[in-house]
Amino acid sequence: MAAPGRIQVLPQISQETYDQVVRENIDEFEMEPDEAVEDASQQFISQGIDLSNILKRVPGDGDENSDAKHPAMVALGEYTEMIAKDSVDPESVQTLMDAMIAHFKDKAVRHLVSSNGGVAVLLAGCEKFVSSEKSTTEMIAAFNGLAALVYEHPDILGKVQQTCLEVASGETATPTPEITRIIVLLGLTEEVPEAQTVLLKVVRYGCFMHESNRQAFVKGNIIRTCLNAAEKHFASDATILQAMLCLRNLTKDDDVRVPFGKGMEHANMIAQDNNGLERLLTVLSSCYNAESPNAATASELFKTLSQLANRDEFCKKIVDLGCLDYVLPAMQTFPNNESVAYGGCTLLRAVAGNDAVKQIIGARGGIALIIETMNTHMKVEKIAEQGAAALAAITLKTSSNATAIADAEGQHILVKLMYMYPDAQKLQRQVCLALRNMVVRNPELIEPVLGQGAESAINVCLKNHSKTCGDEAKAALVVLQCKVNLKELWKGEMRQNDREIDGSKRVH
Repeated sequence: MAAPGRIQVLPQISQETYDQVVRENIDEFEMEPDEAVEDASQQFISQGIDLSNILKRVPGDGDENSDAKHPAMVALGEYTEMIAKDSVDPESVQTLMDAMIAHFKDKAVRHLVSSNGGVAVLLAGCEKFVSSEKSTTEMIAAFNGLAALVYEHPDILGKVQQTCLEVASGETATPTPEITRIIVLLGLTEEVPEAQTVLLKVVRYGCFMHESNRQAFVKGNIIRTCLNAAEKHFASDATILQAMLCLRNLTKDDDVRVPFGKGMEHANMIAQDNNGLERLLTVLSSCYNAESPNAATASELFKTLSQLANRDEFCKKIVDLGCLDYVLPAMQTFPNNESVAYGGCTLLRAVAGNDAVKQIIGARGGIALIIETMNTHMKVEKIAEQGAAALAAITLKTSSNATAIADAEGQHILVKLMYMYPDAQKLQRQVCLALRNMVVRNPELIEPVLGQGAESAINVCLKNHSKTCGDEAKAALVVLQCKVNLKELWKGEMRQNDREIDGSKRVH
């Protein structure tokens, strides 16, 4: 069983292996076709095999069950013939592509098509219909088809090689021909927001849990492309959304097939090498000053900036560039918008890693705003968690902010959340940290916190989540002057057979 919080990678088999077992069930064990398929599936599942890439079928030669006769493969053949013509009807392209996309909803079909040259065909269609001046029906249809094929199937753009540690970690990752062609398409359509939106989605899908592809796209200057697209098409909410999702994907380190990733390095490249902080704040300003600002778009920018606030100087710089002039008013203007609430709390938590920023947020009324946001969205666990984490960060080593939380009745909200979400380990941990940070420099707040039932809530947390929240819960109980059992792991006593060493003896 996989450890909690870790992704378990199950082994897979080829379609040929599966078909062979089904055929053996029919020929050797005289099973009915449906029974043979069911038995083969159960065999592999019981062995821990992932069959999401397999078509559960009865194999045949030239009949309706063969690869060539599958509807998706038939459509791919028609599309191949279509793009070979000098001119095509845009509506025909749209109709055929819609049919293919419907087939691509099945992961096994995507695997079948990609295994039979589908990537090359769809890329050829994209290149045929590309337009550098305006959006066309056939171009967007071709791009959408490519995105549908790559979805949850990034290996078709570049497989991880695990011949040595260096290659497996992505250090030598270079753009594959497929990735290079996608980057070229982005360059050719940089003036067309609809095209940029779909192609950036292709990039995001190609980077999903795939470290080598991430590094390959970065080497192909995808960071610059994302920032350029956001700046150039700030009026297109869809383009900004995909650009921000793509940038955040580059900072992840979630490919379990490689020993380590370069998410931190990519974040620094965005912030420093490409002036990402300044450029994102410019985009945020443009969006916020638009005639009808989109709350969801602002939230995406907040979340991206929070991913880049991974160093003390970056936290301070983001605030110096004026992010609080947008995030605090946005949380006030859109108090019921969950996306803004989550993105705002996430960004405030991130930038509060800098001690000076803690004071600034407190002085700007950010603490009361966070508590109000948590109260409004108390039934949304992820917002409650980020709000508690923001309060924990803001009160660390800052007694004045602890007083501000108490003045806003923040302790009531924090303890209430512990009772509301007894199984939410991350939220429980953040609340324990927030309560501890509130009281550790402000002992006069002990009684107000305990008066909310904090001791009982923390003890329940300690009992239920001792492995994940034990240290934080005990720390909170200690500063609250509550009874807590601290296990003494080692008393410093030497065993009888150990040689005693002191300053007057030397061991030779």
